Amino acid sequence: MCKLIRWVLFSLAVLSCQPPLFDSIPRSGGPYDSSPGRSFADKPDVPEPPGTDVSLYATAVCFPDTVDWRAGDVGESMLFLLKNGDEVLRIPMNGRPESYRHRIIRGELWTDRYENGQMVVSCNGEERFRFQGEEVFNGFWVVDGQIYTLGQRPGGGGLSFRVNGQERFSSESGVLLNGPDETEWDGGAFCFDTSGIYYTYGVPILKEEQVNWEYRIMKEAQVEKVVPASDDCQVYDIRVWNGTIYRFEKRGNNTCLVKGETYLTLPFPPDEVSHNCKLVPGDDRILVKGYSYTPTFTYWLRDQSGTVFSVGSPYVLRTLVKDGDDYGYVSEYDDGSTLGVFINREVVLMAKGRFTLTSSRCVQFRKKIFGAALTATQGKRQMLIHNRDTIALRFNGYFTSIQID
Repeated sequence: MCKLIRWVLFSLAVLSCQPPLFDSIPRSGGPYDSSPGRSFADKPDVPEPPGTDVSLYATAVCFPDTVDWRAGDVGESMLFLLKNGDEVLRIPMNGRPESYRHRIIRGELWTDRYENGQMVVSCNGEERFRFQGEEVFNGFWVVDGQIYTLGQRPGGGGLSFRVNGQERFSSESGVLLNGPDETEWDGGAFCFDTSGIYYTYGVPILKEEQVNWEYRIMKEAQVEKVVPASDDCQVYDIRVWNGTIYRFEKRGNNTCLVKGETYLTLPFPPDEVSHNCKLVPGDDRILVKGYSYTPTFTYWLRDQSGTVFSVGSPYVLRTLVKDGDDYGYVSEYDDGSTLGVFINREVVLMAKGRFTLTSSRCVQFRKKIFGAALTATQGKRQMLIHNRDTIALRFNGYFTSIQID
């Protein structure tokens, strides 16, 4: 009750004396005005492709204008859902909510929080279910009204697969192979296929004081396949796509893409050491995304035929996304002075010292739409990018994710 009273008093105070959060169009009311204005750098409206109903959604954490959130001066905040730059929804929050605690699914804002020993899952601010214990959702998706979650327990091993909050499978020592930031896949760590819902976790196997990992590919609550622990095999990623299990691994000196039970050697340079390798879906094939250092950083997408796309020095890649034959990426110069946004190597935006990317979840290329949400390094003028159009928004805070749907 005391917390509620403090929130009401806070809201009344800021409503009485603060300018609107988005103040490019004068509004009455406080910093969370019900119809915030927006300022566009290029066009008055976000264009939509003819004959489509595709929108650019974004989430942003906003503070009253007097709050210096970059210096750690945070208290009450608002989590906003935007559609094509316009406010759709706002939810009161405390402090700086973690970006992995909320996500956009088909235009709805799903959030989770841990309070009083329970996980609480809500949609558009309305509670859907809760359960005992704390989890970080590496996988989260909604299909036909069913809410699927894949939770990793903090502080070490242990995971749970749940439907509508009800546990269907758990492992006390399992560690999920994939995370919530793998935006090429709907649901993060999940693989949704016409044949079922899949995910992969690893179990540490101790052998003569050496730890190897056994991987288990799950179809909902059932084990679909086991990849045994091996001394000479390092598994980078496992995904299920179009009914087939794909693995990317290094076995001995060979880097291999494994399709079902077929080993496909990829044409990697023999002296190259690859890092952060992940499988991503293409139009008609699986690709591998990663980077290497020989002797400068090179970021790439590869398939059986070789390198499909690469970018290197003087750029340090922040994130790379793909849609069909098109590529989009956000990079910085080696010294971090300038941030650039590119589509198929064409410059969309070059900004020196003005913007940063708070998360890889702030960039997506989907349904022929490229989107990026850039947070200002100083001040309150933020930037949304919709294909090659820029949309300037003014608010005191930062973006946390986007979704094209």
